[in-house]
Amino acid sequence: MSLACETSSVSFTSSSVRPATLDDLPLFEACEQTGFSENRRSSRASLRHSILSPTQTALVIEGKVRRKKPVPAGCAVVFQYKRSLRVYSLAVLREHRMLGLGEALVRHIVEFAASHGYERVTLEADMNNPKLVNWYRKFGFEPVRTLPDYYGPNEPAVRMVLSPANRDGSPESVVIVVDEPGRVRDCCPGVQFVSATDYLADTNYAGSNRFHVLNLCTSYKTHSMGYYVSLLATARNHRVTPSVMTVKDVTTPLVAQSLLDEIKESLHPRPLPDKGAVLELTIILGRTPDPCRAELARKLFSLFAVPFFTITMERQEDGWKFRRVKLLHLKQVARLHPDLLRTALEAFCLRKRYNRPRLKSYQYDLAILADAAEPTPPSSPMALEKFRKAAEKVGFFVEFITKADHRRICEFDALFIRETTAMDNHTYAMSRHAYTEGLVVVDDPWSIMLCSNKVYLQERLAHAGVNQPRGWHLTRKECTPAFLRTLPLPLVLKLPESSFSLGVFRVSSVEELGDKLVDMFKHTDLVIAQEFLVSAFDWRVGLLDNKPLFACRYYMAKNHWQIYNWQESDDQDREDFSGRSETLPVEEAPAHILKAAVQASSLIGNGFYGVDLKDMGGKAYVIEVNDNPNVDAGIEDLVLGDELYERIMRSIYNRIEAERHQVRYIY
Repeated sequence: MSLACETSSVSFTSSSVRPATLDDLPLFEACEQTGFSENRRSSRASLRHSILSPTQTALVIEGKVRRKKPVPAGCAVVFQYKRSLRVYSLAVLREHRMLGLGEALVRHIVEFAASHGYERVTLEADMNNPKLVNWYRKFGFEPVRTLPDYYGPNEPAVRMVLSPANRDGSPESVVIVVDEPGRVRDCCPGVQFVSATDYLADTNYAGSNRFHVLNLCTSYKTHSMGYYVSLLATARNHRVTPSVMTVKDVTTPLVAQSLLDEIKESLHPRPLPDKGAVLELTIILGRTPDPCRAELARKLFSLFAVPFFTITMERQEDGWKFRRVKLLHLKQVARLHPDLLRTALEAFCLRKRYNRPRLKSYQYDLAILADAAEPTPPSSPMALEKFRKAAEKVGFFVEFITKADHRRICEFDALFIRETTAMDNHTYAMSRHAYTEGLVVVDDPWSIMLCSNKVYLQERLAHAGVNQPRGWHLTRKECTPAFLRTLPLPLVLKLPESSFSLGVFRVSSVEELGDKLVDMFKHTDLVIAQEFLVSAFDWRVGLLDNKPLFACRYYMAKNHWQIYNWQESDDQDREDFSGRSETLPVEEAPAHILKAAVQASSLIGNGFYGVDLKDMGGKAYVIEVNDNPNVDAGIEDLVLGDELYERIMRSIYNRIEAERHQVRYIY
């Protein structure tokens, strides 16, 4: 980089910076010729690529003299990364130096970084040019590392870094979007608003995900400007308040009531009002005009995540019942509660995103869903800690969350589920919500849905020609005594939607078969029956991205036909609850077992699966494909150790990179 100290022959009255076009290529070549020594110049092809590249920004600074045509005077090439900008080159034509154009160009880049959520701006300066290094210092750049022979032999550089985010203490930029800034500017003097049109049209906002978009458009109805602001913010991986899903939830009475039930203890002021009493509360970004309801307002805002609304509830015998939510728009709030609005906006813009301090910078944010009270979770506390360490090593900031954090899903880049999944509980709902918000999700919602449905699995495997035990779909109508006598015994009966060995039963006689079917048909219209294959152990092959991660032999529980003995009692701590296990290097598992496991998992997707198989006379039979397979310390990780956890975390990291069109992968 070069900025020579020569006097300009032209005096400009003002300057402006604009994106470069191919018509500016001669200007870039001229700046290279006059600004850099021969071994430091970029070629014409390289400059052309910089102007056209979607990952680089080429800028031109123009000087203006009253009403005359602007004069191109200098240029810069900036590399755009996920969280940082790198000033690759910056130069001003010799005849236009000493007019502050170089300074204006640097300040434009720094302001762009600050307004678009970039955490830092970096550059390399000639270490043998202390005047240039000091010039960059005045903008806030600080040397962080010496780069020997950077430009050539005995031509060192110094890497310099400026962190615009640290100058105001905010880890992310809040963008407040309104329909027309001119009409609301008087509502909140000093608050910077962005028009919905500008937010939707300015592709620069897509260059970083370090934004929190506060959507204050008048309407959030489908196909309105407010709707598209929230929709596009989600597509750009920006945090947004409110999201499209949030608005739909708030305006759906059943969903709104379920949200209220989560904080029912906070809804009971003392003394309790009489039955039929009505509570109406206005919430402004988590604040309310009623100081006695401050804590309740904060919780309601956390649940509903809509900027301004009035909620009405009615007291009934079994608690508060939701009646309606009325969404408020900015001008209404500014007219009725101007002081509270200003306070709420200021507090919202200064609010920190993270619940615990970061000791280092991480590339992405990972939520791990776990339940400490679950009796048989997919991963033990020790395994969860290993997942956390592996994730941080790969580049994730990790936070363990519970079902109570479903409203915070959009704060993260990925969700890793370590609870037993099911279609009818919060695990599927949170997976679906996370996927809708654009997160990478393991387990993804379709894997949960397909793996939990044994009817689908049986048909899918059969259609693909995968070996599995002979099976029948039993309905109440066809299960006559005559038909039941034709079935081979013993049989395994399965509920269509069940996880692992729950909802699975063995019957050994026609009488037992009939009795069990009567009981099962109380819960389902269809039961799956499979022939019972006898073996000392089952194979479990864990796969991710359709590649085997681990291979285990799970032996049957003592005096039982399954790996887990659920039928003796509810005590999972007893010694005979589960059988022993053996973990082998993947390459030592039988080839036909691995082949069948890969074939079965690929029929579901490319997620994290555990395929259960039996080896009968050298032939693999697939029993089922499970999403969310067990990974426990001292069992599944016995061969790979910590590498098992790191492989899973690297896969999640690479999925994020792939979705965001990056080329950097971790192996």
